[in-house]
Amino acid sequence: MKRSFRSIQASVDAASSRVPIRVGGVPEHFNLPWLLALERRAFVRAGVEVKWRTVPQGTGAMCDLLRRGELDLALMVTEGAVRDILSGNPSRIVAPYVDSALTWGVHVGAWTGIDDAAQLHGVPYAISRPNSGSHLVALSYARSKGWSVGEGDLEVVNDLPGALERLAHPGPLAFLWEKFTTKPFVDDGRLRRVDEYRTDWPSFLIVGTEAVLGEHPAAVQRLLKVLHDQVAGLMTKRTAPELIAKRFNLPLADAQEWFTGVRWNTGTPFPAAGLEKVVAALVAAGAVDPVTPGTDMFERSVWIPPTG
Repeated sequence: MKRSFRSIQASVDAASSRVPIRVGGVPEHFNLPWLLALERRAFVRAGVEVKWRTVPQGTGAMCDLLRRGELDLALMVTEGAVRDILSGNPSRIVAPYVDSALTWGVHVGAWTGIDDAAQLHGVPYAISRPNSGSHLVALSYARSKGWSVGEGDLEVVNDLPGALERLAHPGPLAFLWEKFTTKPFVDDGRLRRVDEYRTDWPSFLIVGTEAVLGEHPAAVQRLLKVLHDQVAGLMTKRTAPELIAKRFNLPLADAQEWFTGVRWNTGTPFPAAGLEKVVAALVAAGAVDPVTPGTDMFERSVWIPPTG
């Protein structure tokens, strides 16, 4: 069937009017709602052209990409996002993404004789890169044990494959990464999980550059509406664990356990008290300088969408 010139022109006009937004995230099961929305062209129907970029190096790398203007939005672990914004990243917290806390596995190479968390005292840590979740949570974890960890106790390994390679070689290192992402490597004998560490704040935030928030606030709000619809649907989908197991090569039992514990945000704003809790934890771990009470920290860190 032939299409008329008018209908073709309308399609061209619609495509040219979509706002392009570059979004970055790690290749993990938390980001399935974004992938589903892309496949279903849900963002396109909302007038937004999401250009997805997988960033396996994690939050530290996405901080750099936001600073350089190579991403507009990023899905980042909360502590890394907050620390980098406080350190001058010209970005804002757009919205919470995953409200449930993150459970970190504490790993060593399976070849080591370490099989108990107490044996990690004095062992350095592998991190993906500075300001990553694996960096900041290592500081927080060590503090929870009463241990002191300095920058000299950290070794950059770039990403999860880099950690697997490094932990296979002599010189023991501890490595913290999301429990279910690393479980296949515990199961196949490459890593040994000697402890778990659960933070007490939401796992992931959506962070946007001040440039995109200033130029395209309506498009960002439409994008959030699409995302919230996707996560609400996924959380009530009975077959979601099967989908997750298939997509991310997880045993079904692991996917079911993970899915039971995860809770995506469906529109509740990031509260000032939540920001204060994260900052207090970062200060206690020595990751940021103390913040003077009464400062406009919330106003400088969190985006307030325009109304009307």
